[in-house]
Amino acid sequence: MSFPKIAFWIQILVSLLLGLFLGILLNPETGFVSTLTLKPYLPWMKLPGDIFLNLLQMIMIPLVIVSIALGVSSLRNLNDLWSLGSKTLFYFIFTTIVSVSIGISLTLIIKPGNHIQNQTIEKNLTIPNTKLPENEESIPEIISSIIPKNLVNVWSKQQMLSIVFFGMILGIFFLTSKESGTALKAFCHSLESFCLWVVAAAMKLAPFAVLGLMSYAIVQIGFSLLLGLLSYIGTVLFGLFCILVFYSVLILIFTRKNPLRFLNQVREIPILGFSTSSSSSVLPFSLKLAKEKLKLKKTVADFVLPLGATVNMDGTALYQAVATVFLSQVYHVDLSALDLFLLVGTVTAASIGTAATPGVGLVILASILYTFHIPIEGITILFGVDRFLDMCRTSVNLTGDISCAFIMDHIWKETKPNEKN
Repeated sequence: MSFPKIAFWIQILVSLLLGLFLGILLNPETGFVSTLTLKPYLPWMKLPGDIFLNLLQMIMIPLVIVSIALGVSSLRNLNDLWSLGSKTLFYFIFTTIVSVSIGISLTLIIKPGNHIQNQTIEKNLTIPNTKLPENEESIPEIISSIIPKNLVNVWSKQQMLSIVFFGMILGIFFLTSKESGTALKAFCHSLESFCLWVVAAAMKLAPFAVLGLMSYAIVQIGFSLLLGLLSYIGTVLFGLFCILVFYSVLILIFTRKNPLRFLNQVREIPILGFSTSSSSSVLPFSLKLAKEKLKLKKTVADFVLPLGATVNMDGTALYQAVATVFLSQVYHVDLSALDLFLLVGTVTAASIGTAATPGVGLVILASILYTFHIPIEGITILFGVDRFLDMCRTSVNLTGDISCAFIMDHIWKETKPNEKN
């Protein structure tokens, strides 16, 4: 007698719910277990999650490089690269601007900052390390820094824009130098196969990883602070839901496919994103699902998804917009129509440069607050609930990436063999 195999998404969902229950049970605020008793066991609680994330992060950078290089090299000519690249970047910028606009509009309508008393700031919350650099880089310096001077340094610091640039340069080399790059291209194919093998092995740990990471995250969250910021949390969550509706509309318009069926097909991706709070860590699984389950063109998946994990952060952009306007309401800082217009541009640019790792959004938010003369200390209000919202916005970020790849697979047409370059 053989037992039916449980679907992977069900395993992940059950693990997430069990982790939620366990985290609530073990949270010191519930009174069942004291902080002192629980502290020695916390590292063990998240050990499966750490192993899972480390396995994915171990192959993340080589996979991004070879995926983009092979994706670019599979195009027929440089015109195809320009066509796919320009459409993808325009889509990313457009959806980010819409996301920021949704966040600002909802916060101005709901006014969650009016429900917070300034005394809340003075509660003994830990202030995160949000000190701004004294000498910020100029725009020309930022642009030039995208070109990696030292690949080892870029690799160690996980500077994803530089890594994406290197992958594109390598892909252009394969595309324009067919014969001389044959051996190196074969190596890239082998390296990609190895990376996907590691992903398949890591996925066997995923349910245990989700259970551990979820319970660990909930143990860290203060329930009293959550209740005090319900209006703010509700605004962010409603905004993220509006973005998902926006994605569904785009899918319906451009692909004529049922968006609910699409969201059902990719359900594992936002669930994993919610558990890990890292778009880049889930990228290997997104690539695997896009090619094997959605049957997207390999060219599109290999090009769009790594680029999206680097520059497409719609959920993060909405969160930063809501947080900025929310804190302006808390501190009674009036933002003019021009300020709000500049905020759209600032948050859009900042979200594109946000690293796809947990907690980085708070540091980026500090620079945005500084720009609009809003006290940076206000981040102390948000710090306690940022972990939970980080999990939610990461799910939306990942859904945005896979949605873009799905749409590009339908609207982008590569050059036919008999067409001129």
